[in-house]
Amino acid sequence: MEAPYSLRSWGDPHVVDPGEVILERVAMRGVEIARLQAETAADLLEFEDLRAGEAAHLVHPNDRALAEAAIRDELSLTLVEPVALVYNRLSQARIVRDRLPKTWRAFASGRIDAYRVGLIGAAAHKLSDDDMSFIELDHKLADYAATHTGSQLRAKLNRFIARIEPDHAAARARAEHARRGVWVTHDDDGMSQLAAYLSTIDAVRIMGTITTRAKGEPANGRTFDAICADVFVDQLLATADGSRAGGAVIGVTIPATTLAGLDEQPGVSFDGQFTLPADLVRDLAHEPGTLFHRIITDPLGHILDITELGRFPSTKLRIAVQIKDGTCRFPTCSRPAQACDLDHQLPHPRGPTSGANLAPLCRRHHQMKTAGILNPYTATIRDAA
Repeated sequence: MEAPYSLRSWGDPHVVDPGEVILERVAMRGVEIARLQAETAADLLEFEDLRAGEAAHLVHPNDRALAEAAIRDELSLTLVEPVALVYNRLSQARIVRDRLPKTWRAFASGRIDAYRVGLIGAAAHKLSDDDMSFIELDHKLADYAATHTGSQLRAKLNRFIARIEPDHAAARARAEHARRGVWVTHDDDGMSQLAAYLSTIDAVRIMGTITTRAKGEPANGRTFDAICADVFVDQLLATADGSRAGGAVIGVTIPATTLAGLDEQPGVSFDGQFTLPADLVRDLAHEPGTLFHRIITDPLGHILDITELGRFPSTKLRIAVQIKDGTCRFPTCSRPAQACDLDHQLPHPRGPTSGANLAPLCRRHHQMKTAGILNPYTATIRDAA
């Protein structure tokens, strides 16, 4: 990474500033790290091309598609990263390597790092197939990326995309609007972030409504941001009679001693993504409509095995297995067990419908297991060739 500015340029040029020496070492390491990132990106693309060539020899289109999809899972295991992140890294690196040669050379030389290359690659995916647009992006943004922060580069890219192909703005807006969604990121101490990807117009309207209503609320020791958060929750959970909605399913395992008030052990979500402090768990227990499922465990905390007749598990057995595993059993997959299929590790009818033989697999990894492309329990992937 380049470091073109110095705050000590007025000093005696014949005197070595120890701080400048340290900064030079930091800058040199940044360059070396970026070079290694570029080498890794090149290797990942070479690996993807190799495996895609092997998959191309498969006759059945469905087998070929699953084998191509498994490429990202194989890389996911090596990089210990989610499959979606691996997919983004590959697609962004590929478009930069194939369509933006100046940017790729700057990456390979260590002038820009993988994060900035990812931003440029994501922007490049928004362009049409017009070569001139790619040439101008490559010419104007490679040098800029080397001397500006990620947030500055992101803003520059947004302005560039809006200016270079204004005729495609409506199509890009429709494509992005199709990706709208809501998701939760769990933090510490019983707090989480609820995020939404919405149209700018809707987001501005919603925030304007929250702000207006928050201004009319008494502070009662709260910050204005806290008042806005309370207004948001109240509006979202409001019912016709003015009370707050309750009874939603919140999948947590809760020690009986916590419910009895004997200790302060937290509740833990099925997927292990968040914990709830003991006092919040007890408050939840007193809310109307809250339902607890009792899961019997042995003295070591292991769920006792239950075996049922037939292929399909009962609701209670399904819940027990979801609690047992929490997420899809593929090592780098974090899809909650509640959103997964239940798979017989040893196929039915040879394998029983039991807590020991059932495990959650997301639909994607379940299909790959059924096709014999991967074994999610041993994290091994079959050679497509």
